[in-house]
Amino acid sequence: MKKIIYLLLLPVVFSCNSCVKKVYSDYLEFYYLRPGIRTPYGYSCGMMSKKILGEDVNFKMIDDKADFDKFISLYNKYEISKDSGSIDTRIRVFIHHKKKIDTLCLGENFNTYKNGIRMKDNKELLNLIKELTEFNTMLPDFVKKNPEKYGIKK
Repeated sequence: MKKIIYLLLLPVVFSCNSCVKKVYSDYLEFYYLRPGIRTPYGYSCGMMSKKILGEDVNFKMIDDKADFDKFISLYNKYEISKDSGSIDTRIRVFIHHKKKIDTLCLGENFNTYKNGIRMKDNKELLNLIKELTEFNTMLPDFVKKNPEKYGIKK
């Protein structure tokens, strides 16, 4: 009888182990608007979600170790900014790392907040985020024809 009970409990134990691995694995979640979208007011970091903005928000998850490690090495270089101001969030990143989740909110080209604290902009990380999400491929045609005019590198 004990053997039958153990056999019935075995799948439950293994399924729980796989759940724990997924919860604590390292990965990035990106929520972002297409570049160049104009809105009547700035979006706070919390507004950048499918639930609030619906189909206007794009989503991408990155769990590739090389991309994650490159992201983290740049992410760890952030320094607190003495500047104040508001943000018009265009990109929101959830960083799942070492049993912890950090939040990074960025404007399209500047203004960065890490866990609600204003940080000095890190152009190298912003460019990596745009590369990982294929952000610049989502540009409207008029911007693609003349990217420098709109502050975008070819």
